[in-house]
Amino acid sequence: MKKLIIFIPGNPSVPGIYDDFIKDITKQLSLSKNSIVKILPHLGQCNSREIRLKRINVFDVIEDHRKSIDQLIKQEKADQVILMGHSLGSAVSIYLHNELQHEIDQFIILCPFTGPSKNNQHFLRKFKNPISRIGMINLTKVLLVNQKVSQLAFRKWLGDNPYNEHIANQIKQRNYLKNFFTLVSTYLNDFEKLEIKKHLTQMDSDKSFFVFVPNDYWVPDEVKNFVPAKAQSIICNDVQHDFCLFKPQYEKVASIVVGRLKSN
Repeated sequence: MKKLIIFIPGNPSVPGIYDDFIKDITKQLSLSKNSIVKILPHLGQCNSREIRLKRINVFDVIEDHRKSIDQLIKQEKADQVILMGHSLGSAVSIYLHNELQHEIDQFIILCPFTGPSKNNQHFLRKFKNPISRIGMINLTKVLLVNQKVSQLAFRKWLGDNPYNEHIANQIKQRNYLKNFFTLVSTYLNDFEKLEIKKHLTQMDSDKSFFVFVPNDYWVPDEVKNFVPAKAQSIICNDVQHDFCLFKPQYEKVASIVVGRLKSN
């Protein structure tokens, strides 16, 4: 059976940091040689194509993913299509569910980000404010100049993991920081219009599976109340929002995802 697995990452979508997680899933699934796995970076956060937009918002990102997913489904003609989304990628997947539910067999929603919450609104307002946003961009650029300083900063921010140097090198690329900061600056306005929680309640219970982590800064406990009543969900203990950065954590999440896929 030919499977098409499409993965939409969190924000920022740094190429490479999900590779080991995805490889673990594909290995456990023992996929056929003609199966396809694609990780789709967010618009403006990948230098494989020229992005000419002056400003990128959440709606732009969703539309870009919609086109990419539609193209992959038509191109690959797979027997089974699986869409996985993490954090911002989960919001994209939830929003696109109604449109894609007849083409996609399984929706795997990891850390379902439904928009700004009491946890992170103060943080997001700093991105929205043009003065503080410019300050954060300039500070980030300064930190990235010196490799030792950037490694220390990323270690303090993300913890000790093998991807910090890779992340720093990736976000140095042309327009990456600009696109990331402008995208996050639209969260407060765009997510209010998107009504992700409403879309979440309307997802197909049989096709959808949700993975939560405890004490999630980006996904408050109240989000669980919007998961369809009959849908399967799990709280993955000893795992954090950025699980893809740590081997024991992404292995645990991968096993949970594989268990779901094998049972359907």
